[in-house]
Amino acid sequence: MNSYGVTDIQTKPSLIKAMDIGEIVDKRKHITLGYYISAKYESYILPVIEKIDREEKLAKLKRLKNHQDLEFAEVGVDDGV
Repeated sequence: MNSYGVTDIQTKPSLIKAMDIGEIVDKRKHITLGYYISAKYESYILPVIEKIDREEKLAKLKRLKNHQDLEFAEVGVDDGV
């Protein structure tokens, strides 16, 4: 996978048309801003992204439920004392 700098893309926007898959980086801060994936690969990648989103949401909901269960348990113990 090729890496493309933000300033490179700003100075030469035609790079996006030439890219299939690429990493967008900010070379000054040395961080990855994201990834560019051409629309022709959308049908392959979209189901994977949706699956990851569902799994992340379920994990967040489970953590929230566990946290709320602990809060309710603590309130119940405090009320009984």
